[in-house]
Amino acid sequence: MQNTMAVELNEGELALVETYRTLIKLLRERDEDLAPYQRRNALKAVAALWQVMNGLDLDPEQIYDIGA
Repeated sequence: MQNTMAVELNEGELALVETYRTLIKLLRERDEDLAPYQRRNALKAVAALWQVMNGLDLDPEQIYDIGA
């Protein structure tokens, strides 16, 4: 996988991308299964990982639609 600057991501970076995408998917598709504290903490984790995605030049989407 390459970022917007056409730089190939390493295995660690790919794992971070996968984690970010998994959390986004969870919050979109299984939100009702989470307790309020779980949802809040997942949103905090997504916000932190959004910064990582931005730093990797992956042009992450805005996450306001999931409540972050």
